[in-house]
Amino acid sequence: MNKYRMAAAAVLACAAPHAAAHGFGQRFDLPLTLWLWVSGAGATIVLTFVVVALFVRERSVGEGYPRVDLLRIGALAWLAHPAVVALARLLGVLLFVLTVCAGYFGVQDPYSNLITTMVWIMWWVGLAFVCALVGDLWALANPLRTLFAWAEALYAALSGGRRLSRELPYPAWLAAWPAVLLFLAFSWSELIWQDNDVPGYLARALLGYALHTWAEGHRKRRERWLQQGEAFAVAFGTLARFAPLDAGRGRFELRPPGAGLLISRAVHPSYMVFVLLMLSTVTFDGFHETPLMQRVYTVAQSSPGIASLLFSLSEMGLDESQLVASAALAVFPLGFIAFYWLASWAMVRVTRREASVTAAACSFVLTLVPIAVAYHLSHYFSLLLTAGQFIIPLASDPFGFGWDLFGTAKYKVDLAIVSPYVFWYGAVLLIVVGHVVAVWLAHVEALRFFRSREAALKSQIPMVVLMVAYTTLSLWILAQPIVG
Repeated sequence: MNKYRMAAAAVLACAAPHAAAHGFGQRFDLPLTLWLWVSGAGATIVLTFVVVALFVRERSVGEGYPRVDLLRIGALAWLAHPAVVALARLLGVLLFVLTVCAGYFGVQDPYSNLITTMVWIMWWVGLAFVCALVGDLWALANPLRTLFAWAEALYAALSGGRRLSRELPYPAWLAAWPAVLLFLAFSWSELIWQDNDVPGYLARALLGYALHTWAEGHRKRRERWLQQGEAFAVAFGTLARFAPLDAGRGRFELRPPGAGLLISRAVHPSYMVFVLLMLSTVTFDGFHETPLMQRVYTVAQSSPGIASLLFSLSEMGLDESQLVASAALAVFPLGFIAFYWLASWAMVRVTRREASVTAAACSFVLTLVPIAVAYHLSHYFSLLLTAGQFIIPLASDPFGFGWDLFGTAKYKVDLAIVSPYVFWYGAVLLIVVGHVVAVWLAHVEALRFFRSREAALKSQIPMVVLMVAYTTLSLWILAQPIVG
């Protein structure tokens, strides 16, 4: 994935020699200075808070939001037909098998092997876009779920109806903690693991995760594990709460974007940590490519105590730069949790309500999901449009054997397809809109949680401060040049 970014940065640097936005290698001249952009974005968030405070007064505003049952529309009813669902799941399985086989048996060049583009670009970036903007496609076509369901059906047929899963109870205290650990490991592999674009290694990691998921499905209740313990079902499901399409459990309905984030009770603390982990890791992805992070590496490696520790660990076969980056990756989520916890504490204090900080933090955390969606879209938009084009030639030659199955093998990837100005304006718009939606959701949740309009207004002052601070950080990161 890093090679994709470096290639994109190099070509875009040639296309825009004065560029400066994050993701384009060099600096381009912003139409206004950065502090004016930050001031304008911050002012927009504050103005949104004022408008919402004036016009959103009832606690029931988030309840009973309008829905449109698409299954009642004849022209769309076919979308929920069992044959269509089965076809989608079969396609998911075929893509999974093809991807793993390409990694194991194809050429070991990341640009010529399907697995690298499929995993890092089409699946993690592209599918996240679909889940956030349309609906939870992963829940429908998850190949790990489908393969296990097929294995269960086959086992039941051969054993006279016995279940493959041992149906061990899923401890309530465990909640989403396994998903937290698995997602942190995934983030490390995406951002720090130096061999994450080697097809063979990536195929082993993919198959290893699949085996772990199936083993947990065998030990515990499969659906409970997928809903709470499996990292990507939780991640894509969280993003899909923002989406306008609510599909699943017999429903296929349209709803206002973000309505799925309005909840009637607080989430588990582990789920709160998971949401903050998603937000912090995508922020770290941008931050660790900035010149400031490179200075952090330099300071860490020049400090006598840290350098001695790094040298000792390097003798054990560990890379010094990876160790520093791993430490920074651990610090980022802890920092986000600390600042969010402080904001939650301030909300309780300013309202003088007898409520625990934990209850407040777990009640408001889903209001941050629009920010996570906005930053994911703004951060990865250029990567999806540029590196995503590699899927066109790879569709004809997934193994790198010189095939041309669909006549697209000779397609030339245009890495300069995104103008730096389009990227910058789009990123600013997405980040500001995400924060505006978050402000509205937080106010609605405050009316429910604090039960009085006056207390709700007071409680949102710390949250608005937190959102303005994060907007400032986000725009600053996007305005930095990539340092490889």
